[in-house]
Amino acid sequence: MTSVLDKAAPPAVLARRDTVSIALGLVAFGVTLGVTMSVLGFGALPGLVGAPVVYAGSAQLTAVTLVDQGAGLAVVVASAAIVNSRLLLYSASLAPRFSGQPAWFRWLAPHFLIDQTYLLSNARPDLDPRTFRRYWGCLGFFVLVVWSTSVAAGMVAGPALPDLPHLVFVGTAMFVGMLAPRLTNRPAVAAAVAGGLVAAVVGLVRPELGIVGGAIAGLMAGSAARR
Repeated sequence: MTSVLDKAAPPAVLARRDTVSIALGLVAFGVTLGVTMSVLGFGALPGLVGAPVVYAGSAQLTAVTLVDQGAGLAVVVASAAIVNSRLLLYSASLAPRFSGQPAWFRWLAPHFLIDQTYLLSNARPDLDPRTFRRYWGCLGFFVLVVWSTSVAAGMVAGPALPDLPHLVFVGTAMFVGMLAPRLTNRPAVAAAVAGGLVAAVVGLVRPELGIVGGAIAGLMAGSAARR
């Protein structure tokens, strides 16, 4: 709930406060991605450039894991796109707040759209268009700095850590943590269960196709549950 003090604060201050509120989880995920890339043998360039340019930790973690498993380019791109498909829903939800903004903002600002910025901006629905524009820009920048620094720290720390054979499961655990709060209806549960089971089974045979197979099964199960 937005307080009176929040309404009086400059957009940059609001963005800084909101970034601090989610920094711990963001740092944990960023460090995990950095360590994973380092352990899997990726050089500094993909991690340091990918963090701010790709700016999608879930998709980047998916991509590097699949590349390590020997997946082809088409599978890597398709899997990353599937993981990031939720951003289409976020975009549709934010469209009214972007529609009245200058063209330069509508072209550049979507780069900052991730789970955290979407949720934080949704918690501030009363910002007028000008204030929202400044808030979104500051929020995106602050989160980007925290994210990129965390990935870099993970890549630096990776070589100094002992062998971590189960590191690959950290990403899976994070995805499960993101999914669990959204299982609030029958179609969602059906999609999650079917998608998870198919992804696990397909992954045993063709690890690089697990995400694609799971996504297809999840869509079919979710659609069937709505009938």
